[in-house]
Amino acid sequence: MVLILAGCGGGGGGSSDYTLSPEELEVATAVEAFAAAVKTENLASAMSYVFSNLKYFNSIKPADHTEFQKRLENLFEKATVVDFTITNIGVNMGGEDFASIIGQLTLVYSVDGSVATLSESIDISLERDSGKWGFTQISGRNELMITAFPPAL
Repeated sequence: MVLILAGCGGGGGGSSDYTLSPEELEVATAVEAFAAAVKTENLASAMSYVFSNLKYFNSIKPADHTEFQKRLENLFEKATVVDFTITNIGVNMGGEDFASIIGQLTLVYSVDGSVATLSESIDISLERDSGKWGFTQISGRNELMITAFPPAL
């Protein structure tokens, strides 16, 4: 698995020669695995990285795990995912079992032959439970914290 890591790593600054700690690498790997599952439209695998206590900011009022899963299922049913990446991942550790990342989410998808692209800066909070990292919050990096992913189709 190839990881594209740049930007601000947890405490290491923006240097391109910054080496991730083992914990930061685990977090980045979980984010990349989620992205790979979305790219291959594997709902079960993607949702295995989304914990049941998820806060999902797709509107002013945060939604939950169920709403996120419905939106992702809808994307897979109504569109074809052409490409999905989360790049420029910056990992910030909040202790041994808590972390957050910022990154650039890019989704290229096709609906009835018409290709669309969604690109946005995102924040993802993660927790480690029984050794596995999972998402506990997904939000946009904007004033209202709203993310457009997965898009409503």
